[in-house]
Amino acid sequence: MAVVAGDPIGPEEEMLAAIQQFMAYCQEQDWRVVFWQVRDTQVELYRAAKLHVLKIGEDAIVTPRTFTLAGKAMANVRSSAKRAEKEGISVVFWHGQVRDIEQLSQMEHISRSWLARKGGSEMGFSMGRFDPYCDNQQVYALAVDTNNRVHAFVTFVPVYGRNGWGLDLMRRADQAAPGTMERLLASSIEHLGMAGADIVSLGLAPLSDVNCANHTLLGSSIDFLTQHFGNPAKNRSLFNFKKKFQPRWESRYLIYSGTLTLPKVGWALYRAHQRDVTVLTVLQRALKEWSAQHKNARQALAGSRVHSVSGTLSL
Repeated sequence: MAVVAGDPIGPEEEMLAAIQQFMAYCQEQDWRVVFWQVRDTQVELYRAAKLHVLKIGEDAIVTPRTFTLAGKAMANVRSSAKRAEKEGISVVFWHGQVRDIEQLSQMEHISRSWLARKGGSEMGFSMGRFDPYCDNQQVYALAVDTNNRVHAFVTFVPVYGRNGWGLDLMRRADQAAPGTMERLLASSIEHLGMAGADIVSLGLAPLSDVNCANHTLLGSSIDFLTQHFGNPAKNRSLFNFKKKFQPRWESRYLIYSGTLTLPKVGWALYRAHQRDVTVLTVLQRALKEWSAQHKNARQALAGSRVHSVSGTLSL
């Protein structure tokens, strides 16, 4: 199985030939193919290569040179960012590895706590994961207060072929100051714009359809993928947060071979993103989640019984 992130990079007139040559190579290897997060401008090329197309959501694209916090539309972001600023939050940028040991240690703690709350592990492929020894092309933006306490951090990776940057990782401390993420992202967009970026991608909003291209919108046929990459409530919350920055929405697509069924596509993508994806591991995680929920239910029931007994004694 070949799982590909994005589109080929090169002259537009050579794109179709590149896709066809890649498909021919995969056929020689007896590989089936999945393309993940294909741009809307390239969809017809994949159709011409006789591949299946499904919309998976939309990418929030901001143009730094026109980005501003002024105006009614940006009132929410502006007020939130100013609130964080009043709390003493400033934004520090690192190109490549973070060289402040104190900040780096806090980032590692924030990342571990975030993963523990989510009940998961670091992922990969098209999804970011925290790496204290990242490559020099990555940009870190940290929200810190006057005591050098890190409240949140984000990372950006280059968007090749478009002279831009893509939001890769976004993590926040448990007790982060209100408005921290708005200040962090607004400052990052301005910083990257000053460095010459043409676009900043805030990432995919899964299953969104602002552009009304729902004739291929990915629906319930791939529940397995939806289950492991988010849920409707989480997706809506993520969409609403990104929407506050007034981006333009670019449709993104899943492309797959006709011989593949959607559950197989979902499993292939899951395996590509997860670092440990054996069936046993998936089952273990499911059992762990069930056990935690069962334990919480027992504790809640015990608490209600204690409350009832205490009430009786107080009469």
